[in-house]
Amino acid sequence: MKQVIIVALVCLNASLLVALVFGIGTPPAKAQVIGGGTNYIMITGDIRQDYDAIYIMDLGKRKLAALKFDKKGGLRKGKLVMSGIRDLSRDFGKTTDNRR
Repeated sequence: MKQVIIVALVCLNASLLVALVFGIGTPPAKAQVIGGGTNYIMITGDIRQDYDAIYIMDLGKRKLAALKFDKKGGLRKGKLVMSGIRDLSRDFGKTTDNRR
């Protein structure tokens, strides 16, 4: 009986090793695909220690929205609040002066 269990475990380990080597059952990772089905990128971050932040970038309109989540306390505890929207075309566009 012991030999049957040992043989079964060896066969199981061999099949797991083959699956690991050939990548069976692991789909390829597709995060932010350029030219994919969406024109949005979301990034998380911190604003000091009181807030968590979500940055949403609209690639089609070239705008960046920042939302903050108050995690410490106060009147806005647990609420998602819009911090602002930036126009990236204007922010990163050509300047009118000739400074380099």
